[in-house]
Amino acid sequence: MSKHYKIYIILMFTGTIASRAVRGFTKYKYAHAALSLDAKLKKMYSFGRKGKYNMFNAGFVNYGFDSAFFQRFNKTSCAVYELLVTKEEYNSLKRELNCFEKNVNKYRYDILGLMLRYFYKNLMVREYYYVCTQFVASVLEKSGIHKFKKPFTSVTAIDFTKIPNIIKIYEGKLKDF
Repeated sequence: MSKHYKIYIILMFTGTIASRAVRGFTKYKYAHAALSLDAKLKKMYSFGRKGKYNMFNAGFVNYGFDSAFFQRFNKTSCAVYELLVTKEEYNSLKRELNCFEKNVNKYRYDILGLMLRYFYKNLMVREYYYVCTQFVASVLEKSGIHKFKKPFTSVTAIDFTKIPNIIKIYEGKLKDF
């Protein structure tokens, strides 16, 4: 029997203007998604703001909940989900994340895509442009962990809760995790 590894999908609502807009369109309480390989969420991977003030300075980020952004938005609510994966899937996911880290300057936050995705179901894929949910869905698919029933460009936060065998392990304030 192969050993299983745990990964974590974190769904959040920060209260920013962007997160309120996304929540308005999706009608789901969480608007942001991140991925972590460690149970303490010391390092989360996502697409979002690179700093705590300018929402247009955004792209691939890795941060902990003790980062400047979450210190500013310290009332961020979240749900943390745990998913068991095989060693092969885990290693494939690590390779995908390493690729993003090595090429961080290539990646941009897809502001245009964020605005248009709720009006157009068949958005074109722009290379190196992601929003948080697209990023998490994309790396889960590329690593063989989960294939969504819709294009990764259309995945929203609630879709992660429907992954088979995913377990909610926490819900509350991120700072209290």
